[in-house]
Amino acid sequence: MTIREKMTIADFDAFISLPENADKRYELLDGVPHEMSASSELPTIIAMRLGILLGSHVYANGLGFITGADGRFDLSSTDHYAPYVAFIAAARLEGIRRRGFFQIAPDLAVEIVSPSDSIPAVQRKAARYLALGVREVWIIYPDDQTADVYRPSETPNRLEVQQIAADGALESSDLLPNFRLPLKQLFELGKPILEDAPAQTDEG
Repeated sequence: MTIREKMTIADFDAFISLPENADKRYELLDGVPHEMSASSELPTIIAMRLGILLGSHVYANGLGFITGADGRFDLSSTDHYAPYVAFIAAARLEGIRRRGFFQIAPDLAVEIVSPSDSIPAVQRKAARYLALGVREVWIIYPDDQTADVYRPSETPNRLEVQQIAADGALESSDLLPNFRLPLKQLFELGKPILEDAPAQTDEG
């Protein structure tokens, strides 16, 4: 059996700089690169909507900063993540650098499940986030219009998972005081959610 060495951040940067990877996006999860598929319409819209709704509360109350899917977090020598939405408390940043990537864990990371995603893999990723110092992870399930909230447990090697039903709300305790977002509000898009993909057009 071949044992593959874990890729470091330096290895990862060299890997994504290869010409054949120029048009691809990757994350590094515990030393293993994972290609990120292009997000479909629904997760992209949900992510931006959540960023706006969450950001309006964060900035109105001077709580910190919101990042989007291009935000890169190097959480260990073998872990690089780019959550759909993330929150960093103001007290944890001395300043904002012009260049480079975040070298601290976000306080909150949000992942939105796409049709091409493996739900168990996303859930394992949430656990990995917590192990690397993220204080809270939200997983949004657009198909069911539900969510899971992951938090560390006081019991060693355990975590808490709070399942939010479609008629429930996302709330955060000490991270985001007084924040409350009913999932119905998050998914009120003003247009029906369609099942079929758009027809492909032939060019040339």
